[in-house]
Amino acid sequence: MHGAIVSSFKRYLDMSLGEDIWRIVVADAGLTGKTYMPVSIYPDEEMEALLKAAEQATGLRRENLLEDFGEWVIAPLMHLYRAMIPPDADAVSFLVNLQQTHERILKLKDPSAQAPRITVKRCGKGLIEVFYASSRNMGAMIPGAVKGIAGWFHEEVTLLASEPGENGQAHFVFQLKASEVAARQVV
Repeated sequence: MHGAIVSSFKRYLDMSLGEDIWRIVVADAGLTGKTYMPVSIYPDEEMEALLKAAEQATGLRRENLLEDFGEWVIAPLMHLYRAMIPPDADAVSFLVNLQQTHERILKLKDPSAQAPRITVKRCGKGLIEVFYASSRNMGAMIPGAVKGIAGWFHEEVTLLASEPGENGQAHFVFQLKASEVAARQVV
C-alpha cells in the first residue's frame, strides 16, 4: 500500500474522529510503534489491519469508512500531485485518465508496485462507468473519491448505480455536471 494512502488515513482519522483514535487503531491493529511515511510502500496487510481496527474503534462499517476516506483524501492528493493534472482537465477527463495517472505516480515510488485496476468509460455527456478490480478490495472508496474529484473541479456528481462484484471487483455509474456556481463563473 502506498504510504501516501496510509499516512492520509491517519490524518483523516485524526481530523474526523480526534487524534486519540489513531493510537487506539494502531495498537488494536498490532502495529504499535509503526510510522507511515507518504513516500514509502507498506504491506497491504497493514492497511487492512488498520481498517479492521478503525471499524472496531469507531463502530463504522468498513464500506462507510472507505467511502468517507475516499472523498476526504482527494484534496490532499490533488494538492500533492497538482503538477500531473492537465490545466484544461474537468472531472470526467481526469477520471477517464485516472488509471494512467495513478500508475505513473505509483511507479515513481516503486516500479514493481501494482495499482488497483480502475477503468473509467464515458457513456454519454457527463455519464461515466467505473470498474474497480483489486485484491485489496477497497472499491468502497470509489464513490467517495469520485465525489471528491467532482468537488475539486467544482462539479456535481450523482451515483446512479453500484454493484459489488466478487474478488474485490465493483462497478459504478455516475452522472457529472458543472455545478451552478461553476456554470455562473464560466458565463
